[in-house]
Amino acid sequence: MTKIVFIRHGQTEWNKSGKYQGQSDVALSEEGIEQARCLAKHFPLDRLDCVYSSDLQRSMATAETVAGRFGLKVHKEEAFREISFGDWEGKMLRDIAKEEPENFEKFFMQPDELQIPNAETFQQTQLRAMEAVQKIIDKHSTEKNSHIIIVAHGSVNRTILCSFLDIPLRKMWSIAQFNTAVNILREDDGNWIVELMNSTAHLE
Repeated sequence: MTKIVFIRHGQTEWNKSGKYQGQSDVALSEEGIEQARCLAKHFPLDRLDCVYSSDLQRSMATAETVAGRFGLKVHKEEAFREISFGDWEGKMLRDIAKEEPENFEKFFMQPDELQIPNAETFQQTQLRAMEAVQKIIDKHSTEKNSHIIIVAHGSVNRTILCSFLDIPLRKMWSIAQFNTAVNILREDDGNWIVELMNSTAHLE
């Protein structure tokens, strides 16, 4: 049976400091590099057939570390980039909370209604990400028992999981996605079943 593994990238310094990253191309921190190594060493599947990743370096570095263990190359996919946070990118969470308290509250309570200045909406992010996922599914549809991984970002992964699970985007923050979190979906007669979600067992 086909399995798709959705992974969030390892930690960055901006993750640690509480900055909105969005599509800013931030590198992994030393801890993030080690997280990726642990993920590769203790990967929950014993084989992989192909690896896709957001083209931002924090995802690519995570993907390349895992792919290296299995002797695979990484296919870059711009559609898996993090949501563009527009005017919020590079700003601290605490500063946004002070400057735009209504939007900051809406970010967590009504993300489906949020419109950050010069940014994408979560609906737009979900649409582009799911179009890319569907192309990958279609591409590998004739292969039996494919194991595919897609390395992306916290918000992107949440929107994808909401789509697969038919969860409204308003509830997207009810899905946790820690750094290097592993989510496994299995296809069974046309239905997608969650086998694992937000697992960081490889870090223990």
